[in-house]
Amino acid sequence: MGPIGPSMSSLQAGAARVNITPYVGAFLAGFGSRDRGCEGVLDELFARALVLANAEAAAAIVSCDLIGLTRDSVDTIRTQVEAVTGIPATHVMLACTHTHSGPTMGLLRHPGLDLELVHVIEKKIAGAVVLAHRSVAEAALGSGKGRARIGINRRERKPDGSTSLGKNPEGPIDPDVGVLRVDGPSGEPLALVVNHACHPVILGGSNYLVSADYPGQVAAFVESVYPGAVCLYLNGCCGNVNPTVVGSTFEEARRAGMFLGAEAVQVAETLRTAPEARLASAARMVEAPLAPLPSAEEARNTVEQRTRVLEEQLARGEISRALYDADWQRGWARDVMAEYSKTDRERARRLEIHGLRLGDALLIGTPGETFVEIGLAVKAAAPLPRTFVVAYANGNVGYIPTARAFEEGGYEVESAHKFYYGVYRFKPDVERLVTEAAVGLAKELAAA
Repeated sequence: MGPIGPSMSSLQAGAARVNITPYVGAFLAGFGSRDRGCEGVLDELFARALVLANAEAAAAIVSCDLIGLTRDSVDTIRTQVEAVTGIPATHVMLACTHTHSGPTMGLLRHPGLDLELVHVIEKKIAGAVVLAHRSVAEAALGSGKGRARIGINRRERKPDGSTSLGKNPEGPIDPDVGVLRVDGPSGEPLALVVNHACHPVILGGSNYLVSADYPGQVAAFVESVYPGAVCLYLNGCCGNVNPTVVGSTFEEARRAGMFLGAEAVQVAETLRTAPEARLASAARMVEAPLAPLPSAEEARNTVEQRTRVLEEQLARGEISRALYDADWQRGWARDVMAEYSKTDRERARRLEIHGLRLGDALLIGTPGETFVEIGLAVKAAAPLPRTFVVAYANGNVGYIPTARAFEEGGYEVESAHKFYYGVYRFKPDVERLVTEAAVGLAKELAAA
């Protein structure tokens, strides 16, 4: 089948999934404490793709069981998709579930990066879209939302005024379970898109088995209810939302996934789908200002201190978390020193805020670990009530916190940026800039 063009007058859709499970021995991303490659597979990883088209537009949505994608990977995959399918690269939303039990993808300062594996996964993700595109047929679309809770705000305030990763029952979460139902020619579900906001860390850093964590179990449950359908889980703004249980078992991940999946199915069963739907895609680029670097002297001292730790650990033959912590912290400090040698240093980072209008629903993609307050603010201001905000979409620049979080301190604003490749953290303005861009995009697409 050739590129989707203006000859198509009604809604058409196709869906596919491609296995992206890495080999045993590949290093897993998400926890700095892991000191060796994976030892097996709990459940397989997939790239799940949905293509939608009518006479006016075509778009693709992909859910990948990965920690995230670099911008280079996003550009590579989009280019491959456009070359084969004709779907414009800017109409392709590449989202990741953010599982912490999938392969390293070049985002984080993990050991064991396998670039050949990264390139294979890129091709497989593009291939999922190609397969979905080849299978397009008459379709109908509906959307709705339910409510469920598996998470808790994780920014715990201590008696001394500090903030740590823990539990904050009074902190905000987003209980929405957004659902898009796409029916095929038979009237049965071809695909379900499910959106909810919670970090996939039910399996913790002691887990050395490949897993999609609870998002994979959402998809597995939905796909068991609707045989032949493809379920795309799009994680929401969960930068500061963890599951109520962290570092637990696969059975706990299964339980949480089935709980969310059951809510998604319940919503899907109430939806009326229509064969006509507006489709549109748009994006806004945010120039997010970056905070100043620490001094070159401070960076140099960090390199020297962490080098001593590394040498002492290696001399004793110890392979521990302290060794890996010292390694990535030294890597960050070296990158800071290298940045000082540049005559034209980075002052801002470009963030793509991507929107897809799908019938009466709207997906707004943000490229990082977006805080839940931002997602809630966007949804509250969006004209379409079924607006679903997606995190880890079209790249992952690290945490996108609130201005208040910068005041309070804590992992997400003080040290997480050092673990991501790159040397800078954002300024507090990033919340306002991302929110304004997302709301503006929501209003633009609502009028499309």
